[in-house]
Amino acid sequence: MAELPKKNILESFNPATLESLGQVEITLPECVEETVRQAREGFYIWRSYRLSERAKILKRAQQNLLEQAESMAQLITREMGRPYAESLAVEVEAGVDLIGYYAERADKFLKERPVPLHHIFFFRRGSILHFQPLGVLGIISPWNWPLLIPLGGIVPALLSGNSIVFKPSEITPFVGKKIHELFLDAGVPDSVFKIIQGEGRTGAALVKSSVDKVFFTGSTGIGRKVMETAAQSMKKVVLEMGGSDPAIVCEDADIHIASSGVVWGGFNNCGQNCNSVERVYVNYKIVDAFIEAVIRKVRRLRLGNGLDLETDIASLASESQYHKIGTLVSKAVREGAEIRCGGKKLNHLGGYFYEPTVLYTEKPLQSFYREEWFGPVVLVAPVQNDEEAICFANQSAFGLAASVWTRSRRRGMRIARQIESGSVMVNDVIVSFGMTEAGWTGIKNSGVGWVHGEKGLDEMVNIQYINYDPQYKIQKFWWFPYGAAMIEGIKKGMILLFHRNILKRLKSVPGVLKHFSKYLIFNSEQHEKL
Repeated sequence: MAELPKKNILESFNPATLESLGQVEITLPECVEETVRQAREGFYIWRSYRLSERAKILKRAQQNLLEQAESMAQLITREMGRPYAESLAVEVEAGVDLIGYYAERADKFLKERPVPLHHIFFFRRGSILHFQPLGVLGIISPWNWPLLIPLGGIVPALLSGNSIVFKPSEITPFVGKKIHELFLDAGVPDSVFKIIQGEGRTGAALVKSSVDKVFFTGSTGIGRKVMETAAQSMKKVVLEMGGSDPAIVCEDADIHIASSGVVWGGFNNCGQNCNSVERVYVNYKIVDAFIEAVIRKVRRLRLGNGLDLETDIASLASESQYHKIGTLVSKAVREGAEIRCGGKKLNHLGGYFYEPTVLYTEKPLQSFYREEWFGPVVLVAPVQNDEEAICFANQSAFGLAASVWTRSRRRGMRIARQIESGSVMVNDVIVSFGMTEAGWTGIKNSGVGWVHGEKGLDEMVNIQYINYDPQYKIQKFWWFPYGAAMIEGIKKGMILLFHRNILKRLKSVPGVLKHFSKYLIFNSEQHEKL
């Protein structure tokens, strides 16, 4: 690839080997608005496509991804480090499913639907919901799930008739470029799906631009800035941000299953998931056996290059993540945590490798409540009972996801309903994000709005309510002029419709007929005399 001028290029690196994967041209901030303008022109064309045509094109994109599944998974692994098995299973497979899920349910989600009206005054009216595309949507996606997360915005946006301007992470520009190609090759017009590349200033320019709505996934700090900037032009936003996800392990949990689930939930993708397990609250009766099982399983994890099919834990995605985790572990130790295993950088492997780390504490660590660690670190703490575990789980500025481990369905559901988070899994972790119909949201500092499922698609449209009165010659009694007779009629009508005493309702009938019968005249000239 020909070398571009330094100020206009973005270089991608394999975090496991630090080798360069190539360069892409940066979209300068001053050029972003022109890209949005082009997407606006594409929007007027794309929204005129029949819904069935858009769904057909998305199905072709699905098949394109399926046919290129292995190469896409390898690209994800090379560019951000995660093991190939995860890239294939939780990114590509889930991405193929997501595209098909929306394309096959286009009619169900986007066809006009009736709204039955219960009130006697309105029961003869036509009443529908109509779904209008919003226009040009800005989609800013992160590096940790560089395929599935952007697809969660791109697919429903295109299906519902919007055009998009997509900015992938600066860490994974080639995955973003490949996504763009998949959809263009399927038949999405170039003016409908635009891609821009760059770092934070390019993303900031997109938020400031004339896009109609911004969909951002990333850190809470940046998400807050996105919301502040968007508010200046009254743009709506959907923000999927950070988490500090708790796991509650009850004394009746299957220790083998719970420990395996926590190890996978804490260390898959090297802990770089917004819904990774970070805090584990274990009943004191089983905490020793539980932590022994966790440590035994962590020590069996195989570290290495993600392209090696035997690798369980690969590198962190960037140098900044690498240094951040080391700093946070040191801080936790100063606060009183014990390192039970791990806790070291693995410089000899050549890339950004950090040992999977298990910390133990018997007192709350503020850093685990205030910060999202986003790395291969899990903190285990004993609790006296379910109530204390719930209390500790909820003592966080985040509210994204959580898990509960117990043999009792009733107990698991009871605890889950008391946890302050957007989602809870009982006896599993993380994979609810791969269940496309499971609407995904966060509370507190973890999110605004929805992705995935029907609720995620609703974020892409203006849900317009339309009401039609076929009795166009009937004067409405609530129109002008007001007066004592009108008020008396309304009072009688309220008694007839809502009073619990049947006798009082029957007594109100003559008054209701006296007042309302004159509004049943089908003659507009007579209405002028009312």
